[in-house]
Amino acid sequence: MALYVAFFRFKPGTNVLQGLEAFERRKTFQHPRQAKVLAELWVNAPEGLPQVVLAWEADDEGPGDYYEAAWGDLFDITIAPATLPVSELPADLPESLRQHLT
Repeated sequence: MALYVAFFRFKPGTNVLQGLEAFERRKTFQHPRQAKVLAELWVNAPEGLPQVVLAWEADDEGPGDYYEAAWGDLFDITIAPATLPVSELPADLPESLRQHLT
């Protein structure tokens, strides 16, 4: 499964009432079945920064399309593939690359 992260920023000019609409809508929102949600954080961030950060695993990009369709009227949404940090170098890492790490 692939890992994805989405950053939701309120669209420019969003007013307080529209922001409250998002919080009300969230009460009934259902994540798509294809997404294994790992984190959903609603952030009290300054304007221009993400107000929602969402991380999920899925077999394909379908859930991202669902989020954009469900929330794109209130948020500018950036979705990116993500990885977890590794604790060890992969065994198949070429020796030429390993030499540059020491």
